[in-house]
Amino acid sequence: MNQNIPISLKIVAWLFIIQGVFAAIEIVVSLMNNHINLNFGVLGIFIGIGLLNLRNGWRICGLVFIWVALIIAPIIFLLMMTHSGPLDFNVFGQKVGHVHQGVVILPFLALYALILWQRWVLSRPDIRALFQRNSEG
Repeated sequence: MNQNIPISLKIVAWLFIIQGVFAAIEIVVSLMNNHINLNFGVLGIFIGIGLLNLRNGWRICGLVFIWVALIIAPIIFLLMMTHSGPLDFNVFGQKVGHVHQGVVILPFLALYALILWQRWVLSRPDIRALFQRNSEG
């Protein structure tokens, strides 16, 4: 792992790894409940490791995941806001209760801002240059 990696890139990488671990846990929990769950979020583990190793292909893959999230998240948010009645609250794919639509507004905005920040970090010229230097050397 390169020690000259900016802290913002390390944070983005670890966020991908954590998200990937959570996706893996969700897959295992689903299997324990006799369900097959194909969660591509598990690739976050590899994306994060690739970012920490300055692999440009994994940076691009991370950006693709981020763009998909930026497009799909508002659609899901609108569907939740127009849903009648309380929303199911799930942990690792298992329903644990219900929440009112209003409860999801602030967390959604915070997560969306985090996704925008991740895109900004991976798109910064200095970060791109790090990956390009690593691929040249």
